[in-house]
Amino acid sequence: METILQGLLDLSGVNAALVVDARGHLAAFRGKAIYDRALCEQVGATLLKAVDSVQLHQEDWDTMTAQFSEGKLLLRSLGSKGDSACFLAVVADSTLNASFATVAIRVAANKLKKALETGTISSAPSLASASGTASSPAGTPPPAATTARPPSDSFVVANSGMSWTKASSSLSLTGINVADPASAAFLSRCTKELARAVGPMSKVYVQEAVRRLSPEATYSMALRGKLIEELAGQIEDGDDRNQFISVLEKA
Repeated sequence: METILQGLLDLSGVNAALVVDARGHLAAFRGKAIYDRALCEQVGATLLKAVDSVQLHQEDWDTMTAQFSEGKLLLRSLGSKGDSACFLAVVADSTLNASFATVAIRVAANKLKKALETGTISSAPSLASASGTASSPAGTPPPAATTARPPSDSFVVANSGMSWTKASSSLSLTGINVADPASAAFLSRCTKELARAVGPMSKVYVQEAVRRLSPEATYSMALRGKLIEELAGQIEDGDDRNQFISVLEKA
């Protein structure tokens, strides 16, 4: 698998290539410069939140493209084996040839899918050197995280139903503006938990509740308590309502 990721890293403009599992953990990665294990783990965990939100609207997504201040993110679903879903993420700068990279990523994703199906993907992360051309020897501690910020601080996920920057975000399929990834993740959790009681209408109820509470401003976690109260009012069964409130108050 390292060979597959290294092939992507060799593309002009690519700074890192990651395989992320359903828990947001790195299955493997290759990275240049500051893209060590610690930084790539931060990127993977943040991307998983975006993917979880997207899957509320389109569970069988295949590809996503994203942009941040200095480059691009390209995501491709690798499907799942059992309960474990994985996706490939490529972090690139503005010099990336997007058309050429798309073809290379598709080829790499197909190879990774085959490796996943045959069980040849290891769950242990591969540590890339600073140049991205060698793996750390077994038993070598991972390099310390640098002070550089991951690109996930500011990016826009296109054609995915979700986007965010440091200042604000948008769940474009619902027209909901959110302040940050944590707010987006909480709305996703609200939708999932409410669906247990009211079914697929939960998406509509969340959308309407947020618009009532924050008609002109960006939704943030400061409205968390009021939102839980609004959504709980949509649940008729008392036990279901109490369970919904309890779960979200602990979230």
